[in-house]
Amino acid sequence: MKQIQTNCAYCGVGCGIQVQIGANGHSLKGDADHTANFGRLCQKGERLLETLPLPHALRYPRLTATDETISWLHATQLIADTFSEAIQQYGSDSVAFYLSGQLLTEDYYVANKLAKGYWGTANVDTNSRLCMSSAVSAHLRAFGEDVVPGCYQDFDVAKVIVLVGANTAWTHPVLFQRILRARESRGSKLVVIDPRRTATARQADLHIAIKPGKDLQLFSLLFRHLAVSDAVKQEYVNTHTSGLDNALTKLAGWLKDDGSVLKQCGVSEPVFAQLLALYRDNEEVVTASCMGVNQSLNGTDTTNAIINCHLLKGHIGKPGCGFFSLTGQPNAMGGREVGGLATQLANHMGFSEKEHRLLSEFWPASNVATRPGLSAVDLFQAMADGKIKAVWILATNPAASMPDVALVRKALQTCPFVVVSDISQDTDTAKLADLLLPAQGWSEKSGTTTNSERTITRQRPFLNAAGEARADWQMVCDVATAMGYPGFHYRNEADIFREFAALSAKVVSEFPGKQLDLSGFADITEAEYASMQPQQWPVNGYTDNRRLYADGVFSTEDGRASFVVPKVVVQAVSSDDLILLSGRSRDQWHTRSRTGHVAALTSHEPQPCVFAHSQTLTDRQIVAGQLVRISNSNGQQLIVQALADDDLQPDQLFMSIHWTGRETANASVNLLLDSRRDLCSKQPAFKGQCVKLSPINDLMQGIAWGESIDNLPYDYRFEQRLPQASCYHFAVAKTQLTGLANGLSWQVQQVDVHCQLKAGKIVSIHLVSSLRIAIDKEAVSRLIGLSINANTITQLEQLVKAGDSPLVCVCKGVTREQVITVGHSFAPASRLEGIQQLTGCGTGCGSCRGELLSILEAEFPKTSETQAVSTGEASHGN
Repeated sequence: MKQIQTNCAYCGVGCGIQVQIGANGHSLKGDADHTANFGRLCQKGERLLETLPLPHALRYPRLTATDETISWLHATQLIADTFSEAIQQYGSDSVAFYLSGQLLTEDYYVANKLAKGYWGTANVDTNSRLCMSSAVSAHLRAFGEDVVPGCYQDFDVAKVIVLVGANTAWTHPVLFQRILRARESRGSKLVVIDPRRTATARQADLHIAIKPGKDLQLFSLLFRHLAVSDAVKQEYVNTHTSGLDNALTKLAGWLKDDGSVLKQCGVSEPVFAQLLALYRDNEEVVTASCMGVNQSLNGTDTTNAIINCHLLKGHIGKPGCGFFSLTGQPNAMGGREVGGLATQLANHMGFSEKEHRLLSEFWPASNVATRPGLSAVDLFQAMADGKIKAVWILATNPAASMPDVALVRKALQTCPFVVVSDISQDTDTAKLADLLLPAQGWSEKSGTTTNSERTITRQRPFLNAAGEARADWQMVCDVATAMGYPGFHYRNEADIFREFAALSAKVVSEFPGKQLDLSGFADITEAEYASMQPQQWPVNGYTDNRRLYADGVFSTEDGRASFVVPKVVVQAVSSDDLILLSGRSRDQWHTRSRTGHVAALTSHEPQPCVFAHSQTLTDRQIVAGQLVRISNSNGQQLIVQALADDDLQPDQLFMSIHWTGRETANASVNLLLDSRRDLCSKQPAFKGQCVKLSPINDLMQGIAWGESIDNLPYDYRFEQRLPQASCYHFAVAKTQLTGLANGLSWQVQQVDVHCQLKAGKIVSIHLVSSLRIAIDKEAVSRLIGLSINANTITQLEQLVKAGDSPLVCVCKGVTREQVITVGHSFAPASRLEGIQQLTGCGTGCGSCRGELLSILEAEFPKTSETQAVSTGEASHGN
């Protein structure tokens, strides 16, 4: 059996994977030697092989206007000619790249080199702008460079871990399980600051249910209180920082009254006192933030407010403490290293004359960009305004993932030439392209990624590329050569990585304070690149310094870290507005183009829905399961199902980011989000926008098995993948129900059952009611094709009556009903442990553990151990 060492294609944890290739096919497992995961994988990582049979895979270059497959030579020359003509006629800034944290570092590097070195434009942005740019801006302001000083080992030794705006149990499951193991072995405290009582918050020792967007006020108040305590490391502050007095003076202007600030935050004074004591009285405190902080109007300032607290205590570059930015995508960090954002040049350089000259001489290139380009929101606005004449989008789906997707779709329709490189021809963005290019996907690609803790890992192929799919770097280099530019004749990805490392050596020699140092790889051979093991940078051939800034010398001109003065941006909210929060669901990835067809990963959230507190639904005369309309002030609206979730606050809604126009025409939550953004980072404020919610009473919901519903005049529809088939969810006006197949019809508990018969057998089934039909979908799928008889009808009736039992644990295949049934077999004191032992629920990747606790609280409310866990009083063994 042959083993291939590679890494996961999903979140920024960067887990190592070993793929076994044997006579009977492929299998995979976690890499026990990789420092990111030590062999553990989450439910998505475990199912990576299941994602490879991709529906609507893109395998050949294709012109969409004529649906014509063309040769690579034709496609390459078309791109070269079109971009050259645009630059010649309209100038360098008339063309652009839009990139992705799904790309490998080598792909990113050559795209940036082509645009910023030879086209002469910095109109190169990335979907990392949507998730990590506020952290980038905060690092630059505080440290002088976009550097995450900490590492995962800090979570192992910290006494206090504070997660801010991060549902880590779902978004970074392997790292979260590491946090829980550290708590169990060391007795550390876990604090979660989040408006929702998420799966992560359920397992915290202290959950602070802050109001959305108020983290800046909370941490600024914390900073001010710490500054007058004996926790301040005055010698460190005096020697290694600047700006403390100015920051405190400016804060005094809007932090006049603690009670008023805490009321705005929705935090009581006793709870704030607990938080203050944890920071004040402990040396090993790690604060980690994610999208809840980054994706807000105050994202950069909030991150700096957190860093301010740690600078006071000298907690940068030391084990078990400091600020840690949880990265969303597998190579968001690598993209930032090579200048993937429009506000950077390669290797953490800016646009100063000295940096510009260095890059011009190194590549060499005579047309290096001299100023920042358009960030994501401005880039698509420029397309919509007709200023961008040609754009190349690689490995991302902005028509679904950007805010104000109506504007983005208009932009792509307006732009004269849109090139999309992807693995699928069925994404919302691909459908708006002029030219589609087949990209290699995970399992076919070769290169490197950098995870959240700066560890570089080789991603290795184990399958031959299907059709004519190519590496993204190869596509870019071919176009650059066709445009007549030198310096793109790389033999392989090792050549590109070697050049990137050599550039870092040049940069650190010219700018000694820079921390991004890969000079130890500058002369790496192809054999060494092929066998490269995971390694955290800096890699300079002399030291293996994993504790950046441990000496207190930072990347700023004076070597000092900066205390940053925040500015508060306040959002106006009317009395009937609800605050819409968007985020990841447990088992899906981004816009579902790689995970949406895997049945095991769709069972947890089978259809688009909005979650609201039960009181919110009651106040608006909405029944859980009913279709509702969500609308914003710009006139955009969604129709989705509403479900109750009392882990939300009454003025909040939550909806998953993963649904797109591919499944249903209007269920992308980003349709409701406008383009407001953080003024410093230009990161869109996905969190906390204002919407209105109202019931829909004139539509019937249905589920169909066995045939498409394209013949129905539906108002709403989407396809759900099942293990052996698909089913279709839809909504239709009552007057249109006659369009249903009705070879056999009857009603069960106000549910209309319609069966289409052929040769005495059921070939399709439709179930329709005023609310969503909860049903055992796999059981219905098995019934299709059976001969119709009384027993079959009885089985269908029983299914309608029984309702649905959603999958709780994907790893072990455990449903909610199984958890409840097994739970009744145990006494309260042993119920949680007993369920885990008998079913395995929560013992795999652990991302379902919060949901398990939620079920126990709901079904066994007097269970002492679940009450203890939910309030943070349980022993760490629970």
